[in-house]
Amino acid sequence: MSNLQHCDVLIIGGGPVGLSAALQLTKQGVNAWCVERRTTLSRHPKAGGIHARTVELFRQWGIADDVLAAALPPHRGEGFSWTTRLIGGIHLGHVMFDDDPGERAESAEASPEAGCFTPQDDVEPILLQALLRAGGRFSLGTTATVLDQDDDGVTVAVTSEHLTQTVRARYVIAADGVRSATRDALDITESTNPVFGESVGVYFRSQRLTQLTETSPYALSWVINADIVGSFARIGKEDKWIFNFGRDPQLPDSAYDESLCVARLREASGAAAADIEVISILRWQHESAVADSWRSGRVFLAGDAAHRFPPHGGFGMNSGIQDTANLTWKLVRVLHGVANESLLDTYEQERKPVAEYNIDQCLLNTERLKSTGFMGSDPSELATIELPEGEPVRRRIADSVPAQHEQFRSQGQQFGFIYESTAVIGDGTLPPRSTVSDYRPTGHPGARAPHLWIDYPAGTPRSTIDLNDGDFLVLAGHAGQAWSTAANALGLRCVVISQRMTAAAGTSFESVYGIAPSGAVLVRPDGHVGMRVHTGPSDPQEVLRAGLDRILKGPTDA
Repeated sequence: MSNLQHCDVLIIGGGPVGLSAALQLTKQGVNAWCVERRTTLSRHPKAGGIHARTVELFRQWGIADDVLAAALPPHRGEGFSWTTRLIGGIHLGHVMFDDDPGERAESAEASPEAGCFTPQDDVEPILLQALLRAGGRFSLGTTATVLDQDDDGVTVAVTSEHLTQTVRARYVIAADGVRSATRDALDITESTNPVFGESVGVYFRSQRLTQLTETSPYALSWVINADIVGSFARIGKEDKWIFNFGRDPQLPDSAYDESLCVARLREASGAAAADIEVISILRWQHESAVADSWRSGRVFLAGDAAHRFPPHGGFGMNSGIQDTANLTWKLVRVLHGVANESLLDTYEQERKPVAEYNIDQCLLNTERLKSTGFMGSDPSELATIELPEGEPVRRRIADSVPAQHEQFRSQGQQFGFIYESTAVIGDGTLPPRSTVSDYRPTGHPGARAPHLWIDYPAGTPRSTIDLNDGDFLVLAGHAGQAWSTAANALGLRCVVISQRMTAAAGTSFESVYGIAPSGAVLVRPDGHVGMRVHTGPSDPQEVLRAGLDRILKGPTDA
């Protein structure tokens, strides 16, 4: 027992989800250890599109600038296209992020950040360096197996190259991916949908392809012709690309070697002489699933271990990182003894419905995509697509492109979800509901506290998102000075949003958040509204105290 190691939270899996969890916990003073079974960080970016909400989190963690610096230049990521060949093909249609100035303005109003295309193999080192700067602990080439757990902690066997040690962790986060060994060991079942296709992803560099497409605004191009159906995505910098195409189930995995993959991408690109440097090849399935339980005692599932989606919409890595933003603040407060264990039950209560909604929408995006010739196309139908007599086929695909817009314009899906749990105090009102594309900002309990530009401190334009410092926060209307006194007495930070602060925004804080000038909202550490009080009460300190107790300790029997 002398070799017994201890930590507060052991995180199994060192991808973007595990590293995000470790970074947040470490910055909050928790003794966290993140272990990764691979001997290197990711070489193949299973994800490359980062939603604006995730960039907001990176902004709060101090790494947004680094992630954006590694991203695809904005002029290369303005939309998506369908074409018969990447170079010199027949243009079939496109969807742009901002087809009109009104949509562009709505996007800017939703967040201080925009989404970006930064590949996973660039994101992970940025997260890791931030973790190490914060004093965190990370180990590659290390596996972890949950052995047992009791009321005080979890016993885990942690094995590196020449050493197996026993670790006692108070909690474990399993972020060990799609085929989570931890999930299987805990006998946690999944609700799945049938696999509806297999693909091969080729990650490569090509300076020539980059040069040939330099004026193209498309981050991703679907290529549809008689020879091959696939997609090219230019992500990040350094002339890096991903080419995905369908895998023939009749061929063995060994057939999909570098030679075959390069030949296929040359066919699809229309640039036979382009330089191709293969970085990695990954075979993957189009599938979806959600774990039936996200918690087994003191072990929690996050990211792909808890859910997996088809890629169409880009919610995989984004959802996983946002899982950690929900879970870690709750773990911190339970570990610090200011919250009851029951608070941890709200992780699944809040995040699982979001995952289920994202699965449904990503499946719908995939089904709609089939009408453009992607997945399951009749080869005979595409035989003439590049010939004059193929005009009817080209027209049919072009006519189906507008129906794809929800896959790319998903502001409402990204920002509009509203948590319901015992860590949210309802106020008796019905929230405005966002659609997939249209986000309706609201200060309703459970919603992500809306972004609003304010002048705070004087002379400094600042987003309300930036007021979040990892703790509870009170935002009060311009006549809510009593909230500031009450919050200070409880050790909380309060910002009274004066009319002067929002003068340049063209709208008032109170109208966006749905309160009177004397009202306030209590924002949780994850940026979601925990409680909303429409008008100033006679005893704001007692209202805040009761609200905090309700969120952290659960409802009491009256």
